[in-house]
Amino acid sequence: MKPAGPAGTIHVSNLLTYTALVAGCGAVYLAMIAHQRAAAGAFMAVAVIADIFDGRFARLFDRTGFESEFGVQLDSLTDAITSGFVPVIVLASDSTPTTWGAALAWWSCAFLYAFAAITRLGYYNLTHADGPWFIGLPAPVCTLVVSTSLLWSPHVLASALILVCCAVAMVAPVRVPRPRSAGLIVIVGWALLLVVLHGLSTDYTD
Repeated sequence: MKPAGPAGTIHVSNLLTYTALVAGCGAVYLAMIAHQRAAAGAFMAVAVIADIFDGRFARLFDRTGFESEFGVQLDSLTDAITSGFVPVIVLASDSTPTTWGAALAWWSCAFLYAFAAITRLGYYNLTHADGPWFIGLPAPVCTLVVSTSLLWSPHVLASALILVCCAVAMVAPVRVPRPRSAGLIVIVGWALLLVVLHGLSTDYTD
């Protein structure tokens, strides 16, 4: 049975998905307003961790078919924000060029990244059956790449290159094994390490 309106879709099973959204919004605030690059990088990694486990967490609850499908859509929409736009915004706060021509080139790279992320997520909205492979690099992995780059405050050219490479990787017709057991441990460990390294960073006021 479908709920009468959007408020009826709010369910505890989606708690981690909403946590990822909060972390993504926090990363934007920390980067754009508080100018705390390291903290923004840590929040990006937290968003990825929440995204990794949100499906497993949701399956702990009894849900209707509608609630289950809504959770899939909510996860994708949240990924569009946390892995499609947050990395661009955080990088922009740290390394956007000042000249008009260079800024246009940089934002073109940023658009390409967001375009690739949204295209990929839209594709998997229709083909999200659980299989042994992803086609292209998952968007949350690209978020970790951007978060890692913030440890060194990348030069504007480097940040543009990172965005382009991630964009190509997300839509490339290359099979990427779904992370399971050891692979999942590596990705979660990577994200946790970023939280620790960014937390230890003293570079909070650039």
